[in-house]
Amino acid sequence: MSESSDRYAGLTFPFGLSRGVGEADGKAVKVAESIMGVRHSLPFALDHVNCWVLGEPGNQVLIDTGADTPNTRKLWQDNLPHSCSGSGAPRPAALLVTHFHPDHMGLAGWFAEQGVTLLGSAIETDFSRLLWNIEDQTYADFYAQWYASNGLPEATISAVRQNANTYKKLVHQPPEASSWSHLKEGETVNLGGHDYQVLVGRGHAPDMLMLYRESDHVLIAADQVLPSITPNVSVMPRIQDANPLLSFLDSLAKLRQLPEDTLVLPSHGAPFTGLWARLDALNHHHEQRLAEVLDACNEPRSAYELFGVLFRRELDAQQTSFALGESLAHLHYLEANGDLSRIERNGVASFVRA
Repeated sequence: MSESSDRYAGLTFPFGLSRGVGEADGKAVKVAESIMGVRHSLPFALDHVNCWVLGEPGNQVLIDTGADTPNTRKLWQDNLPHSCSGSGAPRPAALLVTHFHPDHMGLAGWFAEQGVTLLGSAIETDFSRLLWNIEDQTYADFYAQWYASNGLPEATISAVRQNANTYKKLVHQPPEASSWSHLKEGETVNLGGHDYQVLVGRGHAPDMLMLYRESDHVLIAADQVLPSITPNVSVMPRIQDANPLLSFLDSLAKLRQLPEDTLVLPSHGAPFTGLWARLDALNHHHEQRLAEVLDACNEPRSAYELFGVLFRRELDAQQTSFALGESLAHLHYLEANGDLSRIERNGVASFVRA
């Protein structure tokens, strides 16, 4: 690793410290036995996603798709037949989608139209269909009300009322429930000729799938453990988990059971080893944030009033939604612990040290 930083303490990067896997979008790179990594660009601040191809031509399983953009579709069409060998190959045997977010679910419907078998979590795939089918104005009004009840300024609320269903913009129409084979935590599945244990991560998404290959200690971690950034952990509209930070930290504790030398294949950033060190860093990060939020709530604070504590940068429209959800996640965690009390002020939820 050529770059040194405290945030990488305890980590090693077998393929270099880079922006995702590979040197170019759509070009597959071998990262482990019968596993190729494929990077695709994204049209927002987190500018790439890693997808994975398990197995050899004729028996390949894709993990995630990237967002539904013309460029991503073209790259899959141009490069997938050559992802694991120099010769042509039929379409993949299956696609496994780790969770409902557009950079993972985006092209599931498009692959399904080509006859590809679909694997996923029942909770995540159901939620994708729910979101996609919300009418534009209903979607906008719902978010505007959520913003208003948490203290965001009127200009931001008015702007979000003008938005359409932003989920639809990057996701092909999700397949019906009958199109999916659902995986469950703890089961073992054979994908691309190798056995993988199904793990579930929560907090970033309600029921995100991960895969662990015990034979050589490889973890396909989705967004649960990333090498250089912390996954967004948010209270979000329509998601039932009111304490996602607790869910997230509990999921990290379960990953501690995996070997320290596990090769982690993250959805963003470079593959790395040093799982336990990264788990320690993620826990420490949230401990610090919780302490900062608690100190800030000596006086009543809305989630919006904590943006300056938790986010020391200018936020775009998408990041504003994530920031609100993450502020609420820390507030709800402290409220559930009895450290904060919730009060209502003119229709806005605020929190104060108990």
